[in-house]
Amino acid sequence: MDQTLIDMLIKQGGYAALFIWLFFKTMKESKDREDRLMNHVERTTDTLKQIEQSVSNMQDEIKDIHEKMEGK
Repeated sequence: MDQTLIDMLIKQGGYAALFIWLFFKTMKESKDREDRLMNHVERTTDTLKQIEQSVSNMQDEIKDIHEKMEGK
């Protein structure tokens, strides 16, 4: 029984080690990809907030100009 187990480990050990290495490498790459994606989403959100503020300011300015033109 012991010799069979040892033979099996010798024959399949390389595949098991390769699987474990690939599994952890894939997990690390996925985490790195997720971190980059979250950074991108945060930057995009900040940019959209700036755009929203700019559009709001423009609307206020247009409203002021329109009111001034109607008053003349």
